[in-house]
Amino acid sequence: MVKATERMKEAIGEAIDRTTHLDVAKATQAIAKKLGLNQRLINYTHIELRNKLNEYGFKATPYSNRILFLPHCMRNSKDCKAVHSEEGIVCKKCGKCDISELVDFAKKLGYSKTFIVPGGSMVQKIIKRYKPAATMGICCYHEANLAFDSLRGTKIHPQVSLLLQDGCKDTKANLAEAKEKLTMIDERAFGKKK
Repeated sequence: MVKATERMKEAIGEAIDRTTHLDVAKATQAIAKKLGLNQRLINYTHIELRNKLNEYGFKATPYSNRILFLPHCMRNSKDCKAVHSEEGIVCKKCGKCDISELVDFAKKLGYSKTFIVPGGSMVQKIIKRYKPAATMGICCYHEANLAFDSLRGTKIHPQVSLLLQDGCKDTKANLAEAKEKLTMIDERAFGKKK
């Protein structure tokens, strides 16, 4: 019975996101404007609603079946020594930005791979190549919505942590929130620790 109810929760989340995403966005805008919230809080609310709709499937996925995506814009643009590859940026762990901390954190948890990418098209190529069951991305609002939209209707369960500072250069992640999302797991879903 438990498995059936868990599958039902996942199906409900997928159905809601697939059919009501635009209505949720409009509702979020209307409520937030009425409350006088700034655009950043409106965007955050919208992404957190979409995160919640995908949370069950994400938590039911072992770390070893997850991929972490980080934006290349988090690099320290003046001092970064990273090199480019066909799968994004390869961090040299200089410690001058938060990327190496997040890469190491995900690796310790057991994430299958971490990629530092310029945007959505590379993310799609990587997903197609490695076929993860879940993805965690740190990105801006625009990229977050593109990611959710592109994964809708697939068996891949996304979670997103929005950047604290956008701008496509020298951006900042919310490290506490990102780590909290990275660690979300429901070990009961697969019977043992992963």
